[in-house]
Amino acid sequence: MGFFDAFFKEHQKTKSEEIYDKALQIFNSPELQNQALSGKLADKVTHGEDCDIIPGSYGRFGHDRTNPIPVNGPSGEFVYLSRLRLRRTGSMVFFHKAGSVDGIDVFELTNVSGKFVDRLYVDMYHPRCSRRYPEGYTLEKEAVFPRGVTTNLPDFPKGLYKAIKKEAKQRLGIDVADKESDCIDVPAVQDALAHLRKERPVAPVMKPLK
Repeated sequence: MGFFDAFFKEHQKTKSEEIYDKALQIFNSPELQNQALSGKLADKVTHGEDCDIIPGSYGRFGHDRTNPIPVNGPSGEFVYLSRLRLRRTGSMVFFHKAGSVDGIDVFELTNVSGKFVDRLYVDMYHPRCSRRYPEGYTLEKEAVFPRGVTTNLPDFPKGLYKAIKKEAKQRLGIDVADKESDCIDVPAVQDALAHLRKERPVAPVMKPLK
């Protein structure tokens, strides 16, 4: 084998590498994500407010329904939440969509041990993801592996790993998921979420006093 043959072979990407690189590009490009939208959703997302915090919002960013996290459509939810880590420990968080209230999506989050659970509010009608992150979290510079889903899993986090791969195939063209999502302590998470739902039900919007 000559030098140029060896050089070409060393630098030639395999088909699987090309597929993964394309998926990573989509995963970190709001422009590509928005191009995949259609109909009324595409119009609402592309013509939404380009912002890190929604004007007129109040309360705790992400933690209160009156101050949801702006992102670009369901793909933006998929990406943004997959970039979150816990500030104190650096742990990854995993998520599913618990529901929607008045056009605001509600997500439940946990870590692999189930010792942490939380709820965040997201507004998907914006052209890009916010660069801000809620209190208690940090935001990775770019998304690498998806860690949750934008659909509801009745037995969350049971079945999360397979559900992530299914959504990743739909959005990124490759069935990939963070491997840790298959190691979550399901009973611990479900017990903690039951307590969260009881102690902190999704509250109605209360207008601030003037």
